[in-house]
Amino acid sequence: MRKQLKKLITTLSFLIIIVFVIFTINQLVDLYANLIVINETLAIVVTLSVALILLGLLITPFILFIRLPKAISKPLTDDEFPEYRRKVIARLATNQLIKGKYDLSNEDGIFEALNLLNSKADKVIHETASSVFLTTAVSQNGKLDAFTVLITQTRMVWKVAHIYWQRPALRDMLNLYANVGASTFLASEIEDLDLSRQIEPIINAMVKSPGRSLPVVGHAAHIITDSLLEGSTNAFLTLRVGVVTKRYCGAVGALDKREIRRNSYLEASGMLKNLVYQSSSKVIKSLLKATRDSGVNTVKSGFGVINKAARNVKEKLENLTRRTKKDIDQQPKADLN
Repeated sequence: MRKQLKKLITTLSFLIIIVFVIFTINQLVDLYANLIVINETLAIVVTLSVALILLGLLITPFILFIRLPKAISKPLTDDEFPEYRRKVIARLATNQLIKGKYDLSNEDGIFEALNLLNSKADKVIHETASSVFLTTAVSQNGKLDAFTVLITQTRMVWKVAHIYWQRPALRDMLNLYANVGASTFLASEIEDLDLSRQIEPIINAMVKSPGRSLPVVGHAAHIITDSLLEGSTNAFLTLRVGVVTKRYCGAVGALDKREIRRNSYLEASGMLKNLVYQSSSKVIKSLLKATRDSGVNTVKSGFGVINKAARNVKEKLENLTRRTKKDIDQQPKADLN
């Protein structure tokens, strides 16, 4: 079934390319026919220039694809593991971030090199998770947030993979996305993580803080708590995706998917607490500002209604006074008659 699907995709790809080439030739012929009326030399130069540009755009993806390194297949038996490890270390040696800095012929050098790459990957993961935390905590837009988080996580996986692999093969990236998705989104540990325990110390510290206890009461406290929980959930998922990606890309030995899921859960939980402490103040300030602005607008609206009502009463009183005065002025005339 897989081979048949591969043949079908290959056939469709060639068909699309042939149709595109025929369409392009037809357009070039029309371009030449239109320009030759003006000048034959101009028609030749412009048509050839456009043809070369289109040819370059068509060939470039194939050249880039061919130049990509071959994917490193996972060992199926213990006998294949030494060769797999040799290929992984050889690819690690070509990494521009550590090239010439460490001796990868021994375990200590490999450990130090991976630590450097891990620190760079952790920076990307932390920055991405912080961005997701702030964005989803403030926006509170379910479907749009889910789409945004998915795109952000996909981009993060790509960036982390390039830290370890520099120029990853297409097959490696497809396998990586599949493994990360299976290890992250199919896991149930998120249900066991009580995110409220991560948020509770921050809320308590904020409410007990002098000068802040008054504004953060009632409905405002509920809004802040819900926002922090929403942001923390998405940030935790992002951290897990990043940690799983890091462990897959940085693995030199055999891969145990269960161990990767378990360790990524623990590592992401520890990273989440620091992230929430560092980023929650920005969310709280934004929400409090929005609450104050909403309160000011409400007060202004209330004053506007009162002023409008006062003007209506004033106008009615003035009309009543004028009518009363007019009636009094007309009363003596009626008595004289």
